[in-house]
Amino acid sequence: MEIENLASEAEDFTGNVWKMEKGEVCLVDAGTGDTWDVVKNLDSLEKVVITHSHYDHIDNLSKIIEKFSPDVYAYEPSNLDVDAEKLRDGDEIKILGLEFKVFHTPGHKNDSICIYNKRNGILFTGDLIFPEAGFGRTDLAEGSRDMLIASIKKLLALEVEEFYPGHGDVVEENASEWIEKSLEEAEKHQSKY
Repeated sequence: MEIENLASEAEDFTGNVWKMEKGEVCLVDAGTGDTWDVVKNLDSLEKVVITHSHYDHIDNLSKIIEKFSPDVYAYEPSNLDVDAEKLRDGDEIKILGLEFKVFHTPGHKNDSICIYNKRNGILFTGDLIFPEAGFGRTDLAEGSRDMLIASIKKLLALEVEEFYPGHGDVVEENASEWIEKSLEEAEKHQSKY
């Protein structure tokens, strides 16, 4: 399976758009702005999983639907302008023949999720945690530091080899250690977020 960030060259502010490919193509998040210039050139697109409904992760979704008609999955489909299948905490979704478990992870936004494939140790974190012990803002509407901390704790028992955040680069080394460090930073309650 190949995983690539289609937003890596974006000039506009956007969330990452992770493309997974192995026979079929799936996106984790849809991005905004000029990421569409890359997404629209895909040959096909079968699925889109939305980690949460902030604009920088969903703005291109209606254009994606119009061009590719993929299946869309989200924790709270009513927050989107398109039809989507509802995901629940603990659900498993099949992507590229692999089972990904859904974790509801509020704190940054109420409809936030992470998805995890145990077999390969792959975790998509949305805006819950970031590289270098970062974590999602909790000063926006629906944000809650206590809920974010509880959500990060859900990830501690997972065997994570690499994680793919909503912003920043993939974490390919010491991923579990960085999850713990993100929790430590969030628990300090010192950040402006």
